[in-house]
Parts: sequence; C-alpha cells; structure tokens
Amino acid sequence: MLKIFTTQLSGIFNRIQEGEALPIEDGARLLAQAVISDHSIYVYGKNELEGILKEALYSSEPFPSAKPMPQNEEDWPAFQTADKVLMFCSHPSDDSDLEIAKRLNEKGIGLVAVSPSGKEDAPVATFADVHIDSKLKMPLLPGEDGTRFGFPSLMVSLYIYHALSFTLKEILQEYQ
Repeated sequence: MLKIFTTQLSGIFNRIQEGEALPIEDGARLLAQAVISDHSIYVYGKNELEGILKEALYSSEPFPSAKPMPQNEEDWPAFQTADKVLMFCSHPSDDSDLEIAKRLNEKGIGLVAVSPSGKEDAPVATFADVHIDSKLKMPLLPGEDGTRFGFPSLMVSLYIYHALSFTLKEILQEYQ
C-alpha cells in the first residue's frame, strides 16, 4: 500500500510541477508586491490546512510578511489595498471558502488561491487573481470494498506552499 501511495503522490507532485509552474510564478509575483511594499500576506487554511499557517509562521524558514487570516470576517484585519491573501482549500466548492474568496474579491484584496479544480474548474478560482490547481481531486488509494482513502491535502498543499516560497525568495533576491 505504501508503494502505491508513494507512486500516486509522486504523480500529483509531477502534475503540479508540469502544469502549475506558471500559476506558481504568477502567485509568487503577486505576493512579492505585498512584501516589497512592506504590507502583509494573510495566510488562510481551515481544518487540516491550518498546518500551512503554522509552517508559514513558525518554521525554520517563515514566509515573508505572513500573518494569520481569521476565518470569521468579523475578525478580519483592516486590509490595505497592497495586502494579499494566500488561501488554501482542500475541496473545490466548499461554501465557506467560496464566500471568503468572494468577500476578498469585493474588497479588492489580491488573492492567490490553491484548491483542486473541479469538472468545471474551481469555483474559488473565479474570485482569485491567481489560482493554483492542487490536482488532488479524490483519495489516492483503492479500498477492497471499492471506496477510496488517503487524501493527503496537507502534504500536497505544503508542496505548493514551498514552491511559492522558493519562487518568492528568488523574486525578492532579484529585486534587491
């Protein structure tokens, strides 16, 4: 089972590398605007994807200008137009994630959204300045009863997070 999981996960990473390189670069460029102008990048992820926020804030290589993005709108900061949001979603059409993306769009806040695209694209992508497809649409492993399991949304999101982080660092080094 571990070999199948590893093969499937490697396939997801390869599809991201091949298909999402330009959106990752575009997303890093949008986020660089906040860093260069001394503004904030608010990082959002709920449930298991709150792990992204921990990585951004407390890892040995924290994300530049990162701050936590509250899930409840009444707790949101007073955004400035140069602030950006980096949003991670594990499902393409989660109603609360969609509402947050819509409200950020209405406020004119730059949004880089990471989510799997559905059959008709990712609804959250309609409100994002840049959308990165996580390629993780269903669990990776087949069960004996025909169901599937093994949905590593945090692992896949961390891969994209690090790709954004590395690209952002390259952009910032070029800027200096």
